[in-house]
Amino acid sequence: MTAAGTTPDSWKEFCLIGVIPEAYPSAAGGGACIEFAGMTEDITAIDWGDRDIEGVALVNGGRVVKTMSMGDESVTLKLYPTDTLLDDGSDVANGIAQLFHPQAAEDTSYPAVADNSIYRRKFGLIILWAETLPAVADALPAESKTAYRVQVVNAYMTSYKLNYDDKVMSAEVTFKWAPFQKDAGSNKREESTDGTVQLAAAITSAISF
Repeated sequence: MTAAGTTPDSWKEFCLIGVIPEAYPSAAGGGACIEFAGMTEDITAIDWGDRDIEGVALVNGGRVVKTMSMGDESVTLKLYPTDTLLDDGSDVANGIAQLFHPQAAEDTSYPAVADNSIYRRKFGLIILWAETLPAVADALPAESKTAYRVQVVNAYMTSYKLNYDDKVMSAEVTFKWAPFQKDAGSNKREESTDGTVQLAAAITSAISF
């Protein structure tokens, strides 16, 4: 346990992951958060994008620094799909197929079918570590509890690869986004609290904070 006003030595083991697909449920205009509980070790890759520089030589032997545009960012998660259903009535996804391949209309009943699709949708992401985790990623940790949260908007699911590691079916899923929007607004936000105050409310949209 960490006393309010102090931060832990590190964040370990468990986290909560929320995925908000754009325009899902379609009847409600989007904003439903699909919950994935996760192990921190199952976040297999985090790339916040480089902000590189390059030294440019001058005729006098000096250098000036040329700044490079920030690279795209991404996160790769290991998830455990069990079906292809996407139930827009109860905001349930026990699989990833229809998120990676959006159907013209979600298949919300069995037998659920997810055909390869030309469509894409944007996603909001919430990854939450907390001294005491709430029930879902888009809920606030309890008062006086330390927490660290990453939130992303305007992300795309760019990779979905099923595998059978350790004789258990899982999927490596990558979300990727540009660091900034067209108006230079941010697409990623990192937040923390030492427990003396609560975090702000979590995102409810795939496309804006």
